[in-house]
Amino acid sequence: MPDIDPWGDVEVGDYSEKMEKFGIEPIEEIADRLPDHRFIRRGIVFGHRGLDDFLDARDEGNEFAMMTGIMPSGVFHFGHKCVVDQIKLYQEMGAQVTIAAADIEAYNTREMSLEESRKLVVEQYLKNYAALGIDLEEVDFYFQSQAGNNHLARSKMFGRYLTQNEVEATYGNADPGKISSALTQYADILRPQFKENGGPKPTVVPVGVDQDPHIRLTREVARKYREQDFVKPASTYNKFMRGLQGGKMSSSDPKSYIALTDSVEDAKDKIDQAKTGGQDSLEEHREKGADVEEDMVFELLAFHLIEDDGELQRIREEYASGEMLSGELKQIAKEKIEEFLVEHQRKREEVAPQVEQYIEENFEFDI
Repeated sequence: MPDIDPWGDVEVGDYSEKMEKFGIEPIEEIADRLPDHRFIRRGIVFGHRGLDDFLDARDEGNEFAMMTGIMPSGVFHFGHKCVVDQIKLYQEMGAQVTIAAADIEAYNTREMSLEESRKLVVEQYLKNYAALGIDLEEVDFYFQSQAGNNHLARSKMFGRYLTQNEVEATYGNADPGKISSALTQYADILRPQFKENGGPKPTVVPVGVDQDPHIRLTREVARKYREQDFVKPASTYNKFMRGLQGGKMSSSDPKSYIALTDSVEDAKDKIDQAKTGGQDSLEEHREKGADVEEDMVFELLAFHLIEDDGELQRIREEYASGEMLSGELKQIAKEKIEEFLVEHQRKREEVAPQVEQYIEENFEFDI
């Protein structure tokens, strides 16, 4: 069995162990070449593979690209927002941005109809992407099912450059639907380098470590493919934001996440019920302080709700010392989440007609 199943329910465990096993380099080694971003500063983006060539292209004024995908898995929550924040990071660096909606993969691996997944992509993802500042007119956005004949033909040609041993060692005994989805993903990752998109260029794909199997095999395909030169894609790796109850955040468990369409009241209720690192009694908490690393409310603040490192550090120190109580930490989070959701949902309502018009003008199906 593979060490990580990119289609499974993944509990990563020790990130440093995965880095060593798969040859992922620490992001700290090149952090000074990256923009000043909280994900970099706080170790949320913790590793990379091959990012030096990508940064060299930027520094030398050459073309470079960033690619990511949307897997329609349910409502759009703060775990998904991590991807959008990184899209904006690379777009601000000057990267050409490609976004694939994985409706074929959802059909093959999640038993969703194409119609169902497309509707979910538009309603839950694209409208939130636009509200968060992604201009769809400025990116190459497409659905896998409508990527074009050249795209889908190449994905099948890529199969020639992998061996049975490589596939089994990477994915285990993957069924035909998963292998078909994987080949389509290789075409997605390499799409920015297709001749019709300007040809070879350094391309980065920000992922969780669970998606590293796809990255490794795409790099093999890029190295071996003879019909066109490709630059082996680079990748960055971000930590998973954990669920509000601890453990994995899952779209199938509404208590584990705050959706960007949740009401303020529901979001506050979820924060109240979240797992904290506080001690059982007031006296014990004052004496021992909180276990900040196991506090899911603090993690929400660190990932998304507090930009200023000084403010976050002050909260960390007061909470860890016992000076700040769990209830006080939750109150900070509830105030921050209300401010964010009110503004975001206003923007979402504002951009919704534009997203619907974009789909109508660019795709031949109804939502």
